[in-house]
Amino acid sequence: MKNFSIFFLFSLLSFSVLGQAVTLEPDSLTKKSVIKIEFFSPLTGNTTFGYERYLKNFTSIEAKIGIIGLGKKIDEPYRDNGVFVKVGPKFKLKPAYATEGTFGTHLLRGSYIRPELALSIFGHEEFDRSSKSITAAALLINYGKQVVLGKIMSLDWHVGLGYGFSNDDDQGYFYGFSAGDNDFPMAFSAGFTLGVLLK
Repeated sequence: MKNFSIFFLFSLLSFSVLGQAVTLEPDSLTKKSVIKIEFFSPLTGNTTFGYERYLKNFTSIEAKIGIIGLGKKIDEPYRDNGVFVKVGPKFKLKPAYATEGTFGTHLLRGSYIRPELALSIFGHEEFDRSSKSITAAALLINYGKQVVLGKIMSLDWHVGLGYGFSNDDDQGYFYGFSAGDNDFPMAFSAGFTLGVLLK
């Protein structure tokens, strides 16, 4: 795990110096919001929706809400129901410039760093009828990249690393993130979203 952490941090530093210049289209800066869905979230026992809004200076804010239990976890001998939320600012790395004096490419496009606070609250019920309530929280630093297709759709993939804590050390997956026990509280997250652009 420690070697993975070193590799992850090195990758963040390496990717942050990369930029990509493309042609700037006149109306590419008009749509500043995106409604999103985590494409693979139903396969992990939840369905996650998100919203991103551009603010200024190549910075936006993004929030997600996941409905735990609205999805399918294959061959698991338990049932979980609850919710999680994630929120944080998104800072675009090295904005690409099409020509001198322009703002660059689409405001929502490019590599980014996103500090994020995550909170999960759900009930965990075994099929033998035993149950418990679980609360977990994490502070994550995400690295990701978002592309805009045809000025109507976005694709976003990201990975995150940070600290996570819960009231139940037996759990490792808290839907918004995965985490070790409270003696080694490293947390990890990853995701792939599809979005629709709005004005």
